[in-house]
Amino acid sequence: MNEDEDDDFLFADEEDDEILFDSDDKTDTITASAKEGWKVMIVDDEEEIHSVTQFALGDYEYQGKKLQFLHAYTGREAIEMLEKNDNVALILLDVVMETHDAGLHTVQKIRNELQNHFIRIIMRTGQPGQAPEEEVILKYDINDYKNKTELTDKKLFTTITTSLRSYADIMEIESFRQNLEKKVEERTAEVVKAKDFIEQINKDITSSINYAKRIQEAMLPPLEHIKRLIPDLFIYFKPRNIVSGDFYWFAERDGKVFISAIDCTGHGVPGAFMSLVGDAHLNQIVNADAITSPDIILNKLHLRVRQSLKQAETLNRDGMDMALCAIDPYRKIVEFAGAKNHVVYIQDNEVKQIKGDRTPIGGEQREPQRIFQKHIIPVDKPTTFYMFSDGFPDQFGGPEDRKFMVSRLRKLFLEIHQKPFEEQHEILSETFENWKGDDQKQTDDVIIIGFRLHL
Repeated sequence: MNEDEDDDFLFADEEDDEILFDSDDKTDTITASAKEGWKVMIVDDEEEIHSVTQFALGDYEYQGKKLQFLHAYTGREAIEMLEKNDNVALILLDVVMETHDAGLHTVQKIRNELQNHFIRIIMRTGQPGQAPEEEVILKYDINDYKNKTELTDKKLFTTITTSLRSYADIMEIESFRQNLEKKVEERTAEVVKAKDFIEQINKDITSSINYAKRIQEAMLPPLEHIKRLIPDLFIYFKPRNIVSGDFYWFAERDGKVFISAIDCTGHGVPGAFMSLVGDAHLNQIVNADAITSPDIILNKLHLRVRQSLKQAETLNRDGMDMALCAIDPYRKIVEFAGAKNHVVYIQDNEVKQIKGDRTPIGGEQREPQRIFQKHIIPVDKPTTFYMFSDGFPDQFGGPEDRKFMVSRLRKLFLEIHQKPFEEQHEILSETFENWKGDDQKQTDDVIIIGFRLHL
C-alpha cells in the first residue's frame, strides 16, 4: 500500500484484507486499551468486517478517548446488547444479515422500542441494490448510509469523527437538559414546600383573624337592642376583609339615644384594632364620664385617641372619621356632630345634608385646639336619617368604572326613604353589588345606618 494512496478500500479485495489482518495481537491490545472509551458497536454477520474495522480504528482517538468495541452478528443480538449496555455512542450496522432487511428492522427497534435517539447509526451495505440509499435515508432514522466499498481509511476516520462529534454534542445538550430538569425538580420541590408552609401560615393567620372577627362582632351592639329604642332602622355593614375598620356604636344616657357610623384609618386588621380603640373610648366618655353633647364627645375622643397612640411624640397618624347623632326625644331634636363625615336627612320629601367638620378624630393636629361643632335638627315631623362611611360612594364600578359618588347615594336615599327599612337594606345591598360587578374588588369597608324618627 503506497503511503499517499488515501483512497485504498478497506473492504475492496482479499489482498487488502490480508494486510489489515496482519496482527491479531495488535487488535487484542487495542481492545484492551479501549476502557472508558467511546462505545462503538459493530453489527455485521461477517467476522472479517469486525476485524478489519477494529484494526483500522485501533489508534483512533477523539477528545482524548479511544474506542471501545462491542460486537454483534445479528440484529437481534444487537438489540440484546443495547439493552445491557448504556452510552453506546455509535453503531456501524449492516443491512443484510439474518434477513435481507435485518439492519433496517434493527434501526426501527432501536428508535421505537428502545426509544434510543442518542446513538448515531451508520448503515453499511455490500449490496446497495437491496436497500436503495434514497429510500433508506428518507424512511429510517439513520445518520449516514455507506457502501462498504466506499469506506477508505480516511473516509472511515471522517465518518467516525463526525458521528462522535454529533453524539458528544447531543449528550452535552442532554446532560444540560437533565441538570436543568433536576434543578427544576429541586426548585419545584422547594416551591411546593414553601407553598405548603405559606398555606399553613395563611391558614393560621386566617384562623386568628376569624377569631378576631368574633371579638369585633361581640363588641358591636346587638341590632335587637338598638331597635328597641329605634324601631325603624337598618344597618348595612359590609367589611372589605374578614374584620373591619368601619363599625357602628350605640349608647343610651340621660334620656338621650346615641348612634354613630365610624370609619377608622385603614381596613382589615389595622382598621379593626382602631375600631377597638374607638369603641373603648366612646364607652368611657359617654357611659363613665357622662358626657352627652355630640360635639364634646368628639372633642374628648380626639384627645384620647392622640394620647393613647402617642401621636404627639410619634409619627403615628391613625384616626377615624365619624358621624354621631344624639336623639333627644323630650326636646324632639337630634344633635349632630361629625368628623369629616356627614348626615343626610329627609323631611317632607326634601333631602338635606349637614357636613361634618373637615378634621378627623386623631391623626396629625396643626391647630392649637381641635373643636367640633354641634348642629341641631328639629324632628317634630317624620324625618329619615342616613349616616355612612366613604366605602359605598367611593366604590368603583358601573358601566364606566367610576366611583358611585355621594350625590348618587343621596338620590338613592330619596328614592327609598319611605320604604320599609328591611327593604331599604336589600336595595342598598343589591345596588352595591350590581355597581361593583363580579370583576371589581370591593374598595373599602362599607357602613350605612338609616333610621326614621317621628317624635
